[in-house]
Amino acid sequence: MTVPVYRLPIGVNCSSNNGKVSISGDKGVVVFKSVSNIYRKGNMVIFLPYLTPYYSSIFTQAVQGVIFGYSIELSLKGIGYRVREDDGKLIFSLGYSKPIILDLPKVISVSISKQIFSLSSPNLSTLQNFATTLRRYRFPDSYKGSGIVYVGETPICKEGKKT
Repeated sequence: MTVPVYRLPIGVNCSSNNGKVSISGDKGVVVFKSVSNIYRKGNMVIFLPYLTPYYSSIFTQAVQGVIFGYSIELSLKGIGYRVREDDGKLIFSLGYSKPIILDLPKVISVSISKQIFSLSSPNLSTLQNFATTLRRYRFPDSYKGSGIVYVGETPICKEGKKT
């Protein structure tokens, strides 16, 4: 059996301490739990015991995240739907009686332009979890298609009432 060896790109540092693997690069730092220890020689990394396929995919996602970063674009479709950022908080007006105020995780950055806002982070799992949390507050309506939708997504709308 061959030993799985990972090659780190230039500018990426990897370390493990007390069951946590930390990967740092230009875009930020990603930390995940693992029972494996890291052995390094130059830019080559070996995990002992070997990483399971699940942790191996998390490791490769983390390496790509600290090099390139991940981003998700969301769009607000509907009359009167707005979003703004204020002191590390996102404030949504989604047609409810009170605005929805969410704390923005430290690893996620936001850029807002009118009805489209973009979330970016080196950690893919945190980014996807936060995006689904946002969509939960106003999931796309099945008749009009209004709500929080991914850019490029076309919500399937039902046919209206026939008269």
